[in-house]
Amino acid sequence: MSTGDITPKDSGLLAEEQVRLFERRRRFNINDKIKELGTLLPKNIDGSSNELNGKDGRVNKGTILKGTVDYVKELKLEVSLLRRNDEVIMALRNENAMLLKRVTSKGESQVSPSKQGIVRVKFYLYVEMCENNLQLENHVKRLQNLRKELNYIDETDWQYSSMDKFLGRNQ
Repeated sequence: MSTGDITPKDSGLLAEEQVRLFERRRRFNINDKIKELGTLLPKNIDGSSNELNGKDGRVNKGTILKGTVDYVKELKLEVSLLRRNDEVIMALRNENAMLLKRVTSKGESQVSPSKQGIVRVKFYLYVEMCENNLQLENHVKRLQNLRKELNYIDETDWQYSSMDKFLGRNQ
């Protein structure tokens, strides 16, 4: 048969064969890309390469696609968090630069912030030390007064009657 001898029935079969080949190539491409997605997934995501094969040894496409969707969502969340962090960092840098300009614009005659902080800390330490010394002095004075009272009681004990007599106890 020559090319001119193709019957309508033969041309229908030829068209069906072309459609089948086209569908076969399309399925092959889809399956190939799903397998590639499975290799790109991290190991801890469902559908990762350790779970690709089902019981029959075939690739579990649904698991791969579900894992891919979950992983893409996770990556999108990470990207949004990183963008937010970048925005915060930029805002802090701008604020830091503005504060630095304010500090440097006040001139060299004033104490720098770090020196102010050191002076403030030294002052508080000095105050705390003074308070501790004052407490110690008060404690020493109180001890001296208590010793004087105790000595007075010891020295004058003979002048007073025993409490036992008043309570009705005999010695």
